[in-house]
Formats: sequence, structure tokens, C-alpha cells
Amino acid sequence: MFTSIMGTDKEITTEQVPKSSPPWVWVGFVLAGIFFTIEIAFVFLELDERGIDLILRVIVIAGWIYYTVCVHRIHKILNELTHNRYPYTPGEAAGKHYIPFYNVVWLFRWPAELSRYINSKGRVRILSGGAIGAMLLLSLLLRLFDGAFGMALLFGVTMYVSAKLKAHVKGLQGVTADQLPPLPDPRIFSRPIESSTPVPEVVKEPSAG
Repeated sequence: MFTSIMGTDKEITTEQVPKSSPPWVWVGFVLAGIFFTIEIAFVFLELDERGIDLILRVIVIAGWIYYTVCVHRIHKILNELTHNRYPYTPGEAAGKHYIPFYNVVWLFRWPAELSRYINSKGRVRILSGGAIGAMLLLSLLLRLFDGAFGMALLFGVTMYVSAKLKAHVKGLQGVTADQLPPLPDPRIFSRPIESSTPVPEVVKEPSAG
């Protein structure tokens, strides 16, 4: 049964800085670039269609697997943030993408919980889960027409979510070094102190003759 992290008796009020780093989403764009390059080469070099089709299928599968790896890492960070009290474990968040038919629902469900959680903390504003889920679904539909653009959109949405979560964690860490005022010039401590008060002159009394 689905239980939101908000509105329960166990609502999370404290967070801790996670140890895990954000996923390398750029790897997904590399796969999309390879897919696009092979498509162009197929058109201009008239390569064997069966061999190219097999390679493109492998790239699409690799891209989907890596997308779920990114989702796994995002939820690992969320669980570390919330002392393992986030509703979805990393394995659950990634694994439900492979359940036939339900995986379409899951594209909306995990973004909805993530969006609700981040927006409730007030450090970062993120799109609603419905909007994020719609873009994820659009990426899958677009993949049916062009794998490269579909994959690029998929990882574009993933990068957006990862960046927002990263900004949320940065806000949790408090003031960073770049937010502090600049340090004074150390040379000012080596200069002699100049007094603006004039030194009174010493008047000598005339000696008795």
C-alpha cells in the first residue's frame, strides 16, 4: 500500500547530509550520441541493416538499464537524507521500472513522491511529479520514432531531477565557502599603525642666567 512521506505520524523533520554522490547522468547522453552517430553512418555509408539494428537495440537496452541505475542512486541519496525513512528504497525505485504495465504508472509515482518531498522542505522548487512523469513517458514514446532523441530526453529529465536534488543537499549543508565575505588583505597587518593625533611639542623652559 502506498504511503506518502508527508502527512503521516512518522513525518521526517530532520535530514542528514548524504554520503553518496549524484549519478553520472552524462553517460546517458554519450549513449544517445553514439546512437545518433550510428544512425547517420547507416544513412550515408549504406551499412548492413540487420547488423545496425542489433547494435541500436543493444544501445537502447544499455541506456534504459543505466537510467534505472541513475534512479537507484537518486533514491539512495534520498534514503541517506531521511535516515532510511523515505517510502521507496533504491532497489524498489529501480526495480519497478521492469514490471510490465505497472512501469508506466511508476514513471509518475516515484517523481510525485520526490517532488512532494523536496518542495515540502522549501529549499528548492521542482516541477510537479505529474509533469516529470509526463516527460519521462514522452521520452519512451519518442524512442519509438527516434531512439537518439528519446534517450536524450530521458536523460535530460533525469539530469533535471538530479540537479534539483543536488541543490537541495547543498542547501542542507548551510553556508558554503563561496557565500562567505572575502577575507581581508593580509598585507594590512604588516603596515605600521599610523596615528592621526598630532604629537604635542615639548617646550623647554629657559634656564636661569
